[in-house]
Amino acid sequence: MMKYTVLLTSFAVALSLAIPGKPVVPVGAWQVDARHSDAQLVTDATTNYGKTKINFTLGNARVAGRVKLDNNDPAKSSFDFTMYPANSAAPAIGEDGKVRSQWLANLANHTLVCFHSKGFVRTADGRLRTTGDLVLTRVDRNVEFASGEAYAGPVYGPPMIHRLSREATFVFNFPAAGDTGQKSSSSDGKLLTSGSTNVITEDFPQLVKAVLATYWPPVVQDANCQPSSTGEDVSGNNCTGSFLDTPGLPEEPGATTGEDYPARSNFSEVVGNHLSISVHLRLKPAAEKQADAGN
Repeated sequence: MMKYTVLLTSFAVALSLAIPGKPVVPVGAWQVDARHSDAQLVTDATTNYGKTKINFTLGNARVAGRVKLDNNDPAKSSFDFTMYPANSAAPAIGEDGKVRSQWLANLANHTLVCFHSKGFVRTADGRLRTTGDLVLTRVDRNVEFASGEAYAGPVYGPPMIHRLSREATFVFNFPAAGDTGQKSSSSDGKLLTSGSTNVITEDFPQLVKAVLATYWPPVVQDANCQPSSTGEDVSGNNCTGSFLDTPGLPEEPGATTGEDYPARSNFSEVVGNHLSISVHLRLKPAAEKQADAGN
């Protein structure tokens, strides 16, 4: 009887290791790697002159922040991250609206979206649901254009800061232990995870309006630029990286553009009844923040 029990136990252990289980959430404090993390911003649109509903990707944003995970006491966990246009390596404005004057002329730097939550609840399929504050910070400026020979460019008025917050819920997915179909870590051992939320325009109209009005430059992850040549014959830099861009709305078949094209076609239009935010995060231990700061 004892021998049978031991064999059965060994078989059960082997079986548990062979069959993928529920997602395993690593504990500790993690830093969001902004060089390899992004957010996809998607809203609703129509094409074929309003006959077909589609989802339209407005653009991609960079993501920075911190994540703290505690399986023993989920209430001690936290998600704090910031989404911002990719024309700068770090947010050009703060959540409080403070911005350097040289960035104000670039409209892409006027919008900042942040998420702050405490704790999480594990769903039936092992994902993490966390509820917190989705914060919009928007900096606007009045612009005056003076005519005449003395015109020296637009004159910007003082910045007007708008900061609004609404409750939102992100659901994060961590690949299951033993699941070879999903990547739980990158080639250098960092943790990969993704999460999403959906915002209805009626619940947070200012956020949707601001995101629609913002220019979101393409995201280049892990950008590495080297001079192409030295000396007098300098032709610029050679850059490598992962390029994330959006295809834009479908164009009308046979449509042309140019001086003889009188107006933009309404073949496709952005509706903006909702906004979906999907974040793809590469997390590294928070202790590596200082060591990787120069990379």
